[in-house]
Amino acid sequence: MVQPTPFQRLLQESVVLANRDPSAAFARLDELFGKSLTDEDILSLGSFAVHLGATGLGRFADTATFQTRLLSHPALIPDSAVARSLWRGMAVVQRCAGKHAEADEAEKNGVTSDSDRCRLAVMIAQTLAVRGRANESVTHLRKAALLARDLDPKDEVVVQVATVAGNLLRLAEPQVKLAQELLLAAAAASSAALTHAGDWRVAHKAWFQHGQAYLLAAKPTHALRCVQAMMDLEDRHEAGPFERFATASLACRAQAIRGQFKIAGGALEACQDFAKRIDQPEHAKQVQAALKDLEAFVANARDT
Repeated sequence: MVQPTPFQRLLQESVVLANRDPSAAFARLDELFGKSLTDEDILSLGSFAVHLGATGLGRFADTATFQTRLLSHPALIPDSAVARSLWRGMAVVQRCAGKHAEADEAEKNGVTSDSDRCRLAVMIAQTLAVRGRANESVTHLRKAALLARDLDPKDEVVVQVATVAGNLLRLAEPQVKLAQELLLAAAAASSAALTHAGDWRVAHKAWFQHGQAYLLAAKPTHALRCVQAMMDLEDRHEAGPFERFATASLACRAQAIRGQFKIAGGALEACQDFAKRIDQPEHAKQVQAALKDLEAFVANARDT
């Protein structure tokens, strides 16, 4: 039985320590560096440092400094696969730190193929998502998805993309559910308050916002109930084309989501007609922008 080297033993201890005290584990990187002797040691240490320092702690500057030290390790062979891996780790750290010029330079040194580009994109996406920066993560995850489609199915990066994406799905799902519940509860509270405000236009806008919340929560049938309430208000108060445009646009989106494209098309035509009849410049500009978005939404829904 092969006994672990001093480096391997210390790395194993540091991994265990990282689970209960990440900062203490990060403080042992210098000691690990001193015990690293081979390419394999350097590769393992670089991976551990980026995962712990960038993903776990968000200490991007300190992690970049350590990666720079690893890149000057006497046992590292320049332009080797291990060196390129370290550069990709550096690119992840610098991209997440917002140092894009440094990230671009690191990427030039670490990326030689679409497989590398895909690996880098999914690593960045994972780090950003774990650090609570989901809005930034999305762009890199989409890039990884596009690149993964053209890779050899046997490429190990394909499995990495699937694994990371699966982990992010599990991370996002409870947050999405909570956000939906908060969205609907807030919309219901706002609607309940504003529909009794005495101003029918305020109530009309409240129903519209409530319907939009239902669409975001993937409940188009509930949104159509809001459409009906809006139409009732319009009929009782002789509403103009601006209010009727809002109602028709909500109906159009709801029906498109339901797959009722013929009905959605009719609602879209109504929106186009109402838009032509709006003569107030401020409202006309607002409606034209909304109409453009609506037309694109329906076209995309049909193509999906």
